[in-house]
Amino acid sequence: MDMESISTAMSTAFGNVQTNVTSMITTCAPYALGIIGTVLAVTIGIKVFKKLTAQA
Repeated sequence: MDMESISTAMSTAFGNVQTNVTSMITTCAPYALGIIGTVLAVTIGIKVFKKLTAQA
């Protein structure tokens, strides 16, 4: 096995990994953004509620 075939095999393998990771991120991103948005909204809501009730 020469270096050129090893280099080609490694290049192909890393190309496949890159394609799969990009596909996974594209699939998961909408769900992750929804979860992060919900957590952020609840956190901000709790802070606002605490400020409003502390003044009363």
